[in-house]
Amino acid sequence: MISRQRYWGAPIPIIHCPEHGAVAVPEDQLPVVLPDVKDYAPKGDGKSALAGVEEWVNTTCPTCGGPAQRETDTMDGYACSSWYLLRYADPHNSQQAWDPETINYWAPVDYYIGGDHAVAHLLYVRFWTHVFHDMGLTNFKEPVKKLVYHGYINAEDGTKMSKSKGNVIDPLDIIDQGYGADALRTYVLFMGPVELDAAWDSRGIAGIYRFLNRVWVLTQQYLEADKSFTGNDMAVRRVQHKTVRKVTEDFHRLSFNTAISALMEYTNELYKLKVDGFSDETWREALLVLTQLIAPFAPHISEELSHQLGTTELVQYVPWPTWDDSLITSETNTVIVQVNGKLRAKLEVAKDADEATITDLALAHEHVVAFVGNKKPTKIIYVPGRLVNIVL
Repeated sequence: MISRQRYWGAPIPIIHCPEHGAVAVPEDQLPVVLPDVKDYAPKGDGKSALAGVEEWVNTTCPTCGGPAQRETDTMDGYACSSWYLLRYADPHNSQQAWDPETINYWAPVDYYIGGDHAVAHLLYVRFWTHVFHDMGLTNFKEPVKKLVYHGYINAEDGTKMSKSKGNVIDPLDIIDQGYGADALRTYVLFMGPVELDAAWDSRGIAGIYRFLNRVWVLTQQYLEADKSFTGNDMAVRRVQHKTVRKVTEDFHRLSFNTAISALMEYTNELYKLKVDGFSDETWREALLVLTQLIAPFAPHISEELSHQLGTTELVQYVPWPTWDDSLITSETNTVIVQVNGKLRAKLEVAKDADEATITDLALAHEHVVAFVGNKKPTKIIYVPGRLVNIVL
């Protein structure tokens, strides 16, 4: 069931002879190449457009040399998509479909992301890869290490988009409304987890548009600022490194919506910190990192802002930002304070605070005083950096 009456499919390498029936095209005559045609439209006779190309159809039988005709049906696309990912690893090989040594180096595919053709294509690609493994052409059975199904974007009422229903969203219409491609791309990935369906919300893209504008405005304010204040440098670096780690981890999990949320939080934090003023290099680095982190979602604004910040190299060629855990780890600990084993207070104390200091703070806390009163503790149990239990 792979034959189709289409011009653009892979030709079926069979020649029909009146005497010998269906005869395979000899190997030295492969591949069978499609002829150039001017008209691809069906004629209503159930035949492929190839049937009208007589100089291509009429040939000789490989067995007897007598007049014969080529098969004019072509293979469905799934016949090729069942193994194209293997050919991609060795695309210029003119001697064989692929070199086993090459394919065993590059394949199987690390990530396969798709939402359609779950039966036809994905069933066939597994079937064929198992066959190739049994034939000794690969050293792996499964074509893909990790398969991720992406959800669909439905209409605003939650129903599936369909031309017949007239509820299709044209991406070009969104772009032409003034939102642009960056806002559209970012919104689509912000709508929810990539593996779940989501309903289009015309109000949602407006929010993303405002977020990208905030990134733009913040960068312009930095470029025009005095840049002499350095009092917020450490806070800026901390939020930068925290965001890089969060976004990077989200990317590894394909959690694009939470990565975008982290970038929104990063932008909000920078807005709060810029009230005190800008420094030069620390803020420039923080904003450059922002352009790098939004590049997968909004590549156009990312490249423009990066250029304005003095970068000559394309963001796509710049190494992904890294983070320093020492800048992310908090300088304080949360210590639980109990009275007779029941939680009464929480203390935020410096990491290097000693037991005496923490005990004094615990005994002086108003919620603890309310329960201890003038009573003298029988004993005080201290778990370093974690717990103070006052026993009465």
